[in-house]
Amino acid sequence: MKKSATLFSLLLIAVPATLALAHSGATGIVKERMDMFKKNQGNLKAIKSHIGSEDYESIIKLADEIRDWAVKMPEYFPEGSDEKPSEASPAIWTDFGGFKNAAIENETAAKQLIAAAKAEDQKSVMDGFKAVAASCKSCHQSYKLD
Repeated sequence: MKKSATLFSLLLIAVPATLALAHSGATGIVKERMDMFKKNQGNLKAIKSHIGSEDYESIIKLADEIRDWAVKMPEYFPEGSDEKPSEASPAIWTDFGGFKNAAIENETAAKQLIAAAKAEDQKSVMDGFKAVAASCKSCHQSYKLD
């Protein structure tokens, strides 16, 4: 048990430190979008915890922020903003239409989650959460460097 607690504590320190290093040196629009993606990730984690407690108001607020980011996301990828430490794949600019569609899919999934939370329909909230997470994963597979 003590070993697990120590490992967990190390992860709590290491993961944020790794993220901070990944964003180290980022400036301008690259830093802004990296910060927004980090916020989005935090929102997803928070939504997951709110699902268990059926805190629909918090889910709506957080999913609304995810939806808002999805709407403006393509604006944060102007040509020439792929310099390090950006993790954006060149595919974003060679297939900008596909990237925009991926952002629209994320927006649509967030809207579904919001509607489910407003209806206080736990099963639909779970399905909506899974759809948002899947849209993030799909976009990252196509448009984020490993």
